[in-house]
Amino acid sequence: MNYLNNAKQAILQRRQNAERVARENKEKALSHPEFAELYREYVDTMIQEARLGKKSGNLPKIKAEMENELSKLNIPTLDAQYSCKKCQDAGYIDGKICECLKREINALLIKESGFGSLEDFGKANYDIFENPAYMKKVYDKLKAWCQSDFKKDMVYLSGGTGTGKTYILKCMANEFISLSKLTTLVTAYKLGQDCLKSHASRDFEEKDAILDKYLSCDVLFIDDLGTEVNKSNITSSYIYTLLNERRMRHLPTIITSNLSLDELDDCYDERITSRIADDNTIKIYLEGKDLRLKK
Repeated sequence: MNYLNNAKQAILQRRQNAERVARENKEKALSHPEFAELYREYVDTMIQEARLGKKSGNLPKIKAEMENELSKLNIPTLDAQYSCKKCQDAGYIDGKICECLKREINALLIKESGFGSLEDFGKANYDIFENPAYMKKVYDKLKAWCQSDFKKDMVYLSGGTGTGKTYILKCMANEFISLSKLTTLVTAYKLGQDCLKSHASRDFEEKDAILDKYLSCDVLFIDDLGTEVNKSNITSSYIYTLLNERRMRHLPTIITSNLSLDELDDCYDERITSRIADDNTIKIYLEGKDLRLKK
């Protein structure tokens, strides 16, 4: 998975930079006789205490004198200052992926998605809507769902053009990322192109890799369902497989669309509409005029 490899490389670069700066600071400090003498005394005392198996009480005093000399040299510390204090920029803790590596992967996924910057639930302006009170309830409900155990593992957010669907999607994505969830955002058009590309590939590894990021991520957002190219029903077949597999894995999926559920039924076969319209999906319809025209 290129995203993982690229993210790991970015984390490794931070670690190497932190350790390089630490080495340079130590070399600079040791080039000054006063500090070098204290440093040798500190090391000799540590060795002696280890041999004797008891503490002499001198180390704290020597360390304080060393820190004073570092301050004079305008060197904050000799220790590597890692960006992530939890994993020390290793990307993993006890074999498990660290939150910092997840954030790096998310950043790469969002950059590729083309959605640009995300939004924040706390900064939402409800006054721009025709029904501010209703929209606040929608935002509160979806924010709470992001923090839930996903007994309902899908959200279908529909409404006319410019009613704020994509903005809510960005708020939800930001919320999931803050919870250290691997989050993928994709337009339905881009997803459709990837489905066709996977279908046409003769390389089985490439075929699986193209769609794996949509199947394996913690949270998947599909924006503007209904705009994808459905060539010979290939795309819809892949989308059904994707939605069904994610439901089987109990992984949350969020879909936005201009299509109502009735209109969705006219565009897709029953397998897809039944997945979206069943009781395991939160269905929200946004009414109102195009906010972009209103602005």
